[in-house]
Amino acid sequence: MQYATKGAFATNDTTVDAISDDLKILIKTNWGERVIQYDFGANLRALLFEPMVNTKEQISDHITAAVNKWMPFVIINRLTVALNEDDATVDYHAARIRIIFSVGKTGLAGDMSVTVK
Repeated sequence: MQYATKGAFATNDTTVDAISDDLKILIKTNWGERVIQYDFGANLRALLFEPMVNTKEQISDHITAAVNKWMPFVIINRLTVALNEDDATVDYHAARIRIIFSVGKTGLAGDMSVTVK
């Protein structure tokens, strides 16, 4: 997300930027954090504190399910998850997520990265 020089946040200039920010919000939100919509989000925090068995696959599954439910117009072309065991620059109990996506039949495409702790 971009920070503004005036106010809290900058507005997005393009649809792809807006979708990238929306994906970041969806991925970083855990169930129960949004009033009325208990199951909004990817609910990743609990996975990061579990034993690291199939964690990358579980994270990918959670993200894919959340995007399919809450942002069905987004097509995930590639989703990569990096944990500390793969990349020493990633903190323990954190995941670096990169998504290359497209938006339906619009021809729009984007690439976003986010770290979840």
